[in-house]
Amino acid sequence: MNTPKTWFILLALMLAAMAMVPMVSACEGSAGCESNKSSQSYQTPEVDLFAELGVEKPMPSAGPAWQTYDSSKNAVDDIISKSGKQNDVGRVIGYLKGKSERVVLYKGLDGNHYVLLEKDEKVVTKSVKATVLGSIEKKDIEVASSDNALNAIDKSTPTTSYELRKISLSEIGSSEFGTKTIYETHILRTDSWVSAFDPNKRADLFTEGTFTYDGSQILDIVDNTNSNQDFGIDRCEFTHSTRTTSLKGYIESHVIWALLLFNPPKHSVDAWISCSVTGVPGGGRAVSEWVSSGFGCFGTP
Repeated sequence: MNTPKTWFILLALMLAAMAMVPMVSACEGSAGCESNKSSQSYQTPEVDLFAELGVEKPMPSAGPAWQTYDSSKNAVDDIISKSGKQNDVGRVIGYLKGKSERVVLYKGLDGNHYVLLEKDEKVVTKSVKATVLGSIEKKDIEVASSDNALNAIDKSTPTTSYELRKISLSEIGSSEFGTKTIYETHILRTDSWVSAFDPNKRADLFTEGTFTYDGSQILDIVDNTNSNQDFGIDRCEFTHSTRTTSLKGYIESHVIWALLLFNPPKHSVDAWISCSVTGVPGGGRAVSEWVSSGFGCFGTP
């Protein structure tokens, strides 16, 4: 088989088919694009993880407060340098400064938690455990829906799972920080798309991350958001980022998918998960779907 010639013939056939397909915008002849889109909005019900799991809520403890890496970079870098652990630190989670001791809590490249304890002019490394206190899963509540155009949005209810963990410094040998604790909440939100045009094709957005907090502030956010899609679905856009306010941390994600067909539907998802400084999580999503003229991601609304 002459492969270049075969591809040329296939390309010619595809271009000919494109010329025969009416390239009609979803907005053409309508009062406006928005009235011709399908859309849904979901909200995660507020979850009191500590109450549901029977765990006491985190409260700011007496003594020196935890500091973030950004607010204590010079001191943290100095302790890491003295420890000789520069090549082992994956990410710094928090810092404590007392009268005669300093502590750096970090996550190693092996995924475990460690403490660098500086006292008596020496820095020692201690391993600490993130103890799992429990986990739950919640289904979202639909808060708004508009289905004027395609009726092609996946109707399954999104789910969000939570895992609560506690990190204690009680066994690191500190005389000043033995009562200090912080908490982690791991959140995984799953949003899926199954097109009515091809129910065998599926795409998923996993907005995922771990929030670390101490009752008064968000110390760290790890963003593990990802997405996947079956062959035949093209991912046009994909972004995700973290942000914090005075009382909450957020992970926000955005994706647009398109079927690799002529005049396909496009499907966009804007999702988010959050956690407050006292461990109250939240989240939600807004989705829309519309017909595009063109091919896959190269179509226009």
